[in-house]
Formats: sequence, C-alpha cells, structure tokens
Amino acid sequence: MKAKLVHTLLFAVLVMGSSASLLARGFSGNCSGTYLIDEAGGATALWTLEADGTFFATSSLQPLFNFSDQTGSWEKDGSNGIKGVVLALVFDENNELLNVSRVDISLHTVGKGCDNLAGSLEVREFTAGEDPLDPSTDTGDPIAIDTVTGRRVKARG
Repeated sequence: MKAKLVHTLLFAVLVMGSSASLLARGFSGNCSGTYLIDEAGGATALWTLEADGTFFATSSLQPLFNFSDQTGSWEKDGSNGIKGVVLALVFDENNELLNVSRVDISLHTVGKGCDNLAGSLEVREFTAGEDPLDPSTDTGDPIAIDTVTGRRVKARG
C-alpha cells in the first residue's frame, strides 16, 4: 500500500512538472527563464518568467521610489508573444503602505528562439477604493509608459 502511494505521488509530480513546462511552449519554445531588462527610460530590471505562468520582477528603481519586488503572472499572447501583469507594494517615507502599483507588460521574441525579447509596459497606481486586479477601477492616468528590451540570462555566457 505504501509503495503504491509513493508511485502514485511520483507519477503525479512528473505529470504536473511536464505539463507546467508545456505552458510556455509556443512562445517560440520554452521561453521561461530570467531576463536582464533594459527600459528605454533608463531603468534596469530582472524579470523571471516561470513555466507555470508565474512572473517575478526586480527593478533598479525600487530604492528611489520605495516599492517592493513585483510578483504576478503571464500568459501566451499569439505565437511569439506574452502578456503579463505584476503587482508591487509602494510605501511612503514612513514605510507605510501608500498604494499597490500594477504593471501591464507585453513582450515578443526578437530573432530566433527566446534569447532576446522586446515590448512595452504601462504602470498604474491603485489607491484606496481601487482594485489592482480590476484595471477599470483606476481613476488616474498611467504613471509610466515605456518600451523594453531583454536578454536571457544563461549559465554559460
């Protein structure tokens, strides 16, 4: 009985692991990984696209504007692109929560494979009474719009 349970769990883990990596296929193969991002406005970022659709980001602007790492999700958009959303917590000078910012991102591959990306981003802030998971509740204009390029981080140069 115990051996059967172990085999069943192992099978489930293998199937779930295999299906997760398939989610990124079609975006010119499996493009999950970490990218060094250059924003046209001058910021540098690290974006990680996980095969399961999870999206992590860190920006050089975080210390300047006092916001957290960003976390969200991404999904395939056409045959060579993705769209994603990440959220960040923004703090005031007393380190109290000021708002939640939402970054909507559109990316596509450049050239063959997944080594180079390009696209755009739009940043909106959501204050009290607004819901960052429902963009229609934002009553203001975007606080930033920018274009980006990215290069995949590889273990060997």
